[in-house]
Amino acid sequence: MSVKVKICGLTRCEDVQVACEAGADFCGVVVEVQNSPRSLTRRQAKVLIDKISVQPVVVTRSKSLDELVELVNFLAPFALQLHGDETPDLVSELRNKVTCQIWKAIPLPPVSEQTALSQHLLERSQNFVKSGCSALVLDTATPQGFGGTGVIGSWELAAELVRQLDVPCFLAGGLTADNVLEAIAVVNPFGVDVSSGVESSPGIKDPEKIRLFCQRAKQTSCP
Repeated sequence: MSVKVKICGLTRCEDVQVACEAGADFCGVVVEVQNSPRSLTRRQAKVLIDKISVQPVVVTRSKSLDELVELVNFLAPFALQLHGDETPDLVSELRNKVTCQIWKAIPLPPVSEQTALSQHLLERSQNFVKSGCSALVLDTATPQGFGGTGVIGSWELAAELVRQLDVPCFLAGGLTADNVLEAIAVVNPFGVDVSSGVESSPGIKDPEKIRLFCQRAKQTSCP
């Protein structure tokens, strides 16, 4: 089975069509995330999700339990990706109130700050799995933000998490068509997640970059 591909930060119907036709398995839409150039209102997101022919993923952050339930009920995604300071306890409560999958983004240091896998990071990741997360997204955290920054994270650290966690893991952070094969070889993830790496400008995707990214990622197999 080939590695799964998620094209994230989609803002236009034409980009959704390209991603689906190129072989993406998941299309991600950022909803109600302050200061994100890719963020949409829930009504804008609904228009896009209705055009997605693969599995839609709604990405949001730092919302209350009731707000998350309301968002899921309105958009009916395949998965809700939590990309903020959410806790395992929140995920446990949410798990009992929604039927979609819940994914949690786990912040990794940039490759320039390479460190060994800490027990705290491993336990935190395991706690999200125990709380009901169906998948984890290993993304790069930087002072400028978390997600969509185009900064490459520590692949070695991501690989260690993939080996020790009993849940599908997506690798994100600074991926492009030029480095995705190397990243997959090092990390061996269930899937890869790209946003800025297939764009011509924030929120505007480049069709050729999407096609090439999907083509190259799909040459490989997931564990």
